[in-house]
Amino acid sequence: MKKRLGIFLLIWLCCLAPVWALPHMSQDDVLRDFLWNEFTSLPADQRPKIGLALSAGGVRGFAHVGVLEVLDNANVPIDVMSGVSMGAIVGSLYAAGLPVPRMWEISSHLTMKTITPDFNLMGALRFLFLQRLPSSSNLQDFFNEQLGDMQFEDMKIPFSTAAMDVKTGEQIIFDSGPVSIAVRASMNLPGIFDPVEYRHRLLVDGAVVNYLPVNLVKNRGAEYIIASITPPDFYSKTPQTVAAYFVRVGDVRGAAMIQESAQKANFVIENRVLGVGTLELDKLHEAGEVGIRAANRNLNALQQDLLLFSLNDILKK
Repeated sequence: MKKRLGIFLLIWLCCLAPVWALPHMSQDDVLRDFLWNEFTSLPADQRPKIGLALSAGGVRGFAHVGVLEVLDNANVPIDVMSGVSMGAIVGSLYAAGLPVPRMWEISSHLTMKTITPDFNLMGALRFLFLQRLPSSSNLQDFFNEQLGDMQFEDMKIPFSTAAMDVKTGEQIIFDSGPVSIAVRASMNLPGIFDPVEYRHRLLVDGAVVNYLPVNLVKNRGAEYIIASITPPDFYSKTPQTVAAYFVRVGDVRGAAMIQESAQKANFVIENRVLGVGTLELDKLHEAGEVGIRAANRNLNALQQDLLLFSLNDILKK
């Protein structure tokens, strides 16, 4: 009861306070900051369970790192996460406990050799004469180097991802077992990389069946869902290669899935990354900076929306 009276008193004082008394903050800012501190101090079991869904998007999806940096700095609690394709890479590293600065650092050294051992003359000959696509096995090795033999059950934040079985068209959800093979499968672009053979399945990019996995965090009990999306860019570049056309077809399908899934989220942060190709790894930082700007633009609105959603829990404190 005392807490509730205190909050109402603060609201009343903010309404009465002259502008000169708050030289750097509006009355709304003061109230929001006070309530935000109250909200973030609540134990996890006394507030809504918050989920974060990270979309696919190739290199554009590195914008999620910028979003995570802003959410981190603002102390936005994340209780469960899911991501596919690049969202699986970024999300799994974060959920495993890798600090955001370390993710920025890693991105400076990522090349195609980080993903495939076939980015060389022998790989080209293998494709031309044996009609075999490059393997994405190096990505699995990269994850093992960063996280060790991490299992989903050991992650600091519960995380899930998805891939598609090309033999059946099924969505295969990963939320237990080894992380590295699951993440590799989730970003394994069809038509670009050889399908990943795992437990009698042939797996390709989860974006084909679930471009924005809002449903996966909802299935893990999330009551309030934040979606970080990187919509496809259809206008900056015209595809010039067979591989680029494969990616464009996937993006067209993904655009429709984003619209449908985003409607099921409580709050959407849209990262418009323009002029960056799906596999242009030298532009990861550029994409990440877009995420920082997008998240900062949306931060006040996100905090206000979360506070309204959680007001009853705050007043009970």
